[in-house]
Amino acid sequence: MKVLIIGGTGLISSGIVKSLQTRETDITVFNRGQTEDTLGAVKRLHGDRNDYSSFERTVAEHGPWDVVIDMICFNAAQAESDVRALDGRCGHFLFCSTVCTYGNTQTTVPTDELTPQLPHSDYGRNKVACEQIFLRAHEAGKFPVTIIRPSHTYGPGGPVINNLGWEASFVDRLRQGLPVIVSGDGHGLWQSCYHEDVGRGFAYAAGESRCFGEAYNATGDEIATWDEYTQRTAAAIGAPEPRIVHIPTDLLLALKHERLQPLEEIFRYHGVYSSEKLKRDVPEFRQKTPYAEGVRRTVEWLDAHHKITPAKEDDFVDRIIAQWEKVSGEFKSALA
Repeated sequence: MKVLIIGGTGLISSGIVKSLQTRETDITVFNRGQTEDTLGAVKRLHGDRNDYSSFERTVAEHGPWDVVIDMICFNAAQAESDVRALDGRCGHFLFCSTVCTYGNTQTTVPTDELTPQLPHSDYGRNKVACEQIFLRAHEAGKFPVTIIRPSHTYGPGGPVINNLGWEASFVDRLRQGLPVIVSGDGHGLWQSCYHEDVGRGFAYAAGESRCFGEAYNATGDEIATWDEYTQRTAAAIGAPEPRIVHIPTDLLLALKHERLQPLEEIFRYHGVYSSEKLKRDVPEFRQKTPYAEGVRRTVEWLDAHHKITPAKEDDFVDRIIAQWEKVSGEFKSALA
């Protein structure tokens, strides 16, 4: 099976390559060649996918392809370029979309693929536009299409997130036993999946005719509240029991700070999705890596690559907590 991965060096991409290498595949990756590459024995094509004429010419010249997986298509213009490049030259096209296409106010938990797509962010809206372009290409007979929508995917090469976002000081705060903020009452639900497990879903959907014309969520099985997520992360890396400070979400968002954009767009909502459909059609897709093991591997990579910022260099959380405790203390005194 001759496979092209557009991207190839990111979190999910590296998991896809690892699984494809257990199959009889001839793997080529197309990217700019600017990201650390630990893929091993794969063929490499370098270029800018936004240079559409060059990209399309390169993809066409090295094809035809049994399978193409696009991991870095984020807007309609890029999707249309894919269609031009692959029309009649691709046996199966897989598009990496996102659960953000559903929007953030979940009326059904877990959310499945029948849920209407009402994206909250530009990222989600652009991914919906891409999906629609690819599905029209599928219906027109240009090439069979499968859409896969991951949620939070983590692993070596990426950060350890927290309820406010993905600042690099979070791990050090846990290790030092410093207080961490969890918005609201800490009962918001979250779901994570290790990158190799998500990658396995893509790799074994590749070339499967039962996946043609279908869309799938690709998420983990473990569901935790944000309080539990924070506690499990601390335990997994050998940090003390975290001191969690709950601050009302609306109050945090009133700060209108760019650091809180992930909270505003994503983390203030539940993030729970069903992957039963993908498990049904691609039985190789399973969450094999428990969160504790996955986050240990991730932090080992962060340490080895000096990606963890010392908490003392980032007082953003400390300043918010200090003001919250001052105001809440004054409020309690006023009611006494």
